[in-house]
Amino acid sequence: MLDCKITGGTLIDGLGGPRRPADIGIAGGRIQTVGVVDQQATRVIDATGLVVAPGFIDTHTHYDAQISWDQSLAPSPLHGVTSVIGGNCGFTVAPIDDDAASYVERMLARVEGMPIEALTAGVAWNWRSFGDWLDRVDTGLAINAGFLVGHSTIRRVVMGSRAVGETAGSKDLAAMIQLLDESLGAGALGLSSSLALSHHDGNGDPVPSRFASVDELVALACVVGRHPGAVL
Repeated sequence: MLDCKITGGTLIDGLGGPRRPADIGIAGGRIQTVGVVDQQATRVIDATGLVVAPGFIDTHTHYDAQISWDQSLAPSPLHGVTSVIGGNCGFTVAPIDDDAASYVERMLARVEGMPIEALTAGVAWNWRSFGDWLDRVDTGLAINAGFLVGHSTIRRVVMGSRAVGETAGSKDLAAMIQLLDESLGAGALGLSSSLALSHHDGNGDPVPSRFASVDELVALACVVGRHPGAVL
């Protein structure tokens, strides 16, 4: 007995072949049969006139703040998205300290066009490490979600106001390396950064990552390389 059977749909399986009529049988959370499915199922979904396809993975989102008040992560599921990656462009809500929380809030309001009132009312800002934050958002989501850790956020935590306008010293870089390593170990999928001239913080200044030297970028990339599966 199958748990679910999808019948009558037009299948596009993501493998590059032509679309074709096909049923799908599901059991134990996995697809068991594709084609003509004669087995009985606890639940039958009539997909006549519809396309049946794998869920889309959106690799570039900025749900880091919205996830605090919207576990559906709308509107992504309405477009067939079943997995999202957040924390892009170097802008993340973790790790933070008291000073960085205020700065990141205003930076997000600027670079992402989010109302500051929504960020203040909807985001608690009462975590510190990346792992602490993941523990708060890891339940009840409508779709799969994973997050990168942001270079600008890490730089602000370590360097404070010096993150804008100054090159990192050796102690700064060592602290960033440690913070990145801890964040990756706690579940961050990788590191994101930005050198884009269009990215400015809440004060109108270039975001912190734009002041990183090549040596800083390489050193952080090497940390990512020590974590199998992590991405840059």
